[in-house]
Amino acid sequence: MASLAHRVEYLLARAAHGLANSLSARSADRLGGAAGRLVGLLLSSRRRIAHDNLRRALGDTLTEAERQRIVKNVFASIGRTFFEVARFPRLTPENVQQTVVRHGFDAFDQALEAGRGAILVVPHFGNWELSAATVALSGYPIDVLVTTQHNPLVDRMMTELRTSTGVGVIRLGSAARQAYKALKNNRVIGIAADQHAPAGELVLDFFGRPASVAKGPARFAIRAGAPILPYVILRERYDRHVMLPGEPIYPPESGDEETNIRRMTEQFLRYFEERIREYPDQWMWTHRRWKLERK
Repeated sequence: MASLAHRVEYLLARAAHGLANSLSARSADRLGGAAGRLVGLLLSSRRRIAHDNLRRALGDTLTEAERQRIVKNVFASIGRTFFEVARFPRLTPENVQQTVVRHGFDAFDQALEAGRGAILVVPHFGNWELSAATVALSGYPIDVLVTTQHNPLVDRMMTELRTSTGVGVIRLGSAARQAYKALKNNRVIGIAADQHAPAGELVLDFFGRPASVAKGPARFAIRAGAPILPYVILRERYDRHVMLPGEPIYPPESGDEETNIRRMTEQFLRYFEERIREYPDQWMWTHRRWKLERK
């Protein structure tokens, strides 16, 4: 049963959802950005995390003023993403074609022609939720791996918004079995693969610092014989997003699974890092990414 706090949170989310859908796309984008900046002012702990992450990752390449600007833009981007996701039921194949520039989608065709599915990996960059929606509305069958929200009411709302675009949902608790089944059925699996992974996962350099990274994407790829397709989705305007691909990553011929997992994971992490350095205000720096260094 939902607690009072969960109900209040849900009502606020529903109110924002209704407001986003009562406005034009341009106005909703402006309001989402303003709401994100306001939340950033209120969440001082998340601001500190973002500043700390920027110092750890980019060091002296940024001035204090530049870090301040990036952090403000990050919160604005998160707010814009929330308002865009609220409008997902309005998405159609036609308007996605008009608003999302899709590069490298022949990689999906090639992967599905081979009959073993594909793994789409993205960072929390731009409107990362829109990447899976775009794949689905472009005619490719896709399921995304998601964590269950603490608030069951908000979790149900997010599931409804995702599935309104034709995206399937796989819960992380049952991810392995369902993901392999989906790949066997020649579907695409979408994974946001840039956040801290629990103990026992890979430790790799990310921005030159040790970070715990999930093995799942590479393990799925190796065992299913499917490629990893790394992407970021760049927001240029309220009505223009660009999906930018990295090189498809195919399982190596080597029989050493752990070595292959490391190599494949390093490859898409390097691509994420390259794009984040290029567009730092579009990545979610508010996450405690380098927890290993804080122990």
